[in-house]
Amino acid sequence: AVAAALAERGPFDGLLGFSQGAALAAMVCALRARGDPRFPVRFAVLVAGFASRAPEHEHFYRDPIALPTLHVVGDTDGVIAAALSRELARCFVEPVLLAHPGGHFIPAAAEQKKAYLEFLERFRPERGQ
Repeated sequence: AVAAALAERGPFDGLLGFSQGAALAAMVCALRARGDPRFPVRFAVLVAGFASRAPEHEHFYRDPIALPTLHVVGDTDGVIAAALSRELARCFVEPVLLAHPGGHFIPAAAEQKKAYLEFLERFRPERGQ
């Protein structure tokens, strides 16, 4: 269903996933990093993400995922513990980590906006990427 939505409504440069959506987006990143043509994304922003514990999903995390990612972690997140989000970040090659003092939400203060823009700047067409 995700591949069909991307193909039908795309193309998209990147993915934004929050909580369970970030867990799914991480698996899409793994498929993309393996060369799966159904997911032509260049980066992902994963907020309050975590690695699935389902045994049938273990294969997504076996190899380091080589796709640029920004991992947003709430230090006081009571739904997805910060340790789980950091564990997911370690599944990626050179992840960018943005920690904030809040909980289970997408932070939008000036400091976080600056970090989002710095990450996204890497993918502007003028930058040759």
